Amino acid sequence: MYIYETLLTEFPNGFCNAWGVPQGAKPVIKNLEINDVMLLIKTTGGDGEVPALCHIRGFWREPLLELSNFLWGNTHFPYVFFFKTEDIDLTWYQLKTDIGYKQNFRPSGNVYRIKEERLTDFGGVNAYVDMLRHGIERPSLEDIKEEENEQTNEYKEGERKTREYSYFKRNPKLAISAKKNYGYICQACGFDFQSVYGDIGKEYIECHHLDPLSERADTFISTLKDVCVLCANCHRMIHKKKPAMSLNELKSTINIGVELASK
Repeated sequence: MYIYETLLTEFPNGFCNAWGVPQGAKPVIKNLEINDVMLLIKTTGGDGEVPALCHIRGFWREPLLELSNFLWGNTHFPYVFFFKTEDIDLTWYQLKTDIGYKQNFRPSGNVYRIKEERLTDFGGVNAYVDMLRHGIERPSLEDIKEEENEQTNEYKEGERKTREYSYFKRNPKLAISAKKNYGYICQACGFDFQSVYGDIGKEYIECHHLDPLSERADTFISTLKDVCVLCANCHRMIHKKKPAMSLNELKSTINIGVELASK
């Protein structure tokens, strides 16, 4: 009865997500707690897909054989937990890169606990989860390979943008702080993704580094004054010149364009 009441409270509409774990995996999930988060891996081929962040809302450490039989027709998955999901934009390749797993690692349906120290560079578990929830931009697998294969320190402006993506990937806290500090409205043109696209555009904006990263060492420290937030169009336009325009230059360009269009 307690389990039923808990689930009814957490999932009042009667629909919920459940996952069952076999007896052999008990050591992995024995420390699972309510409000913990899990990542569901859909595919591991190519870039792979990790589409959902799961928030644990119900878990009981004793084996629930009858529930397992009811849900899956057998008692093979007695340790059952219930969760709510949140869509995220993450690939299997990116996750392995973030946590330092070898690229040939394959979980094969198992449950793994990521050690907290693997997320130290991101500011800890909560900061990493916050990064996933707010959709920090990351380079694609092709972008990363292109940068890894670059044999020179001389970057064209198009290549500089790849390096910029990589910089924010290595420094996610800066991008998160920039978005929280500056908001989600383009600092150049005033475009607001949510007002145009609704919920799908909520809390979306891109981060741009104001300094030429190609002229800096990888280890230099940036602060909020070194970055701004831009819509996708302005972010691409600011990189059209070599070197990239300043934020004020881009604003002036926009104002001139608006004046010409109004005549």
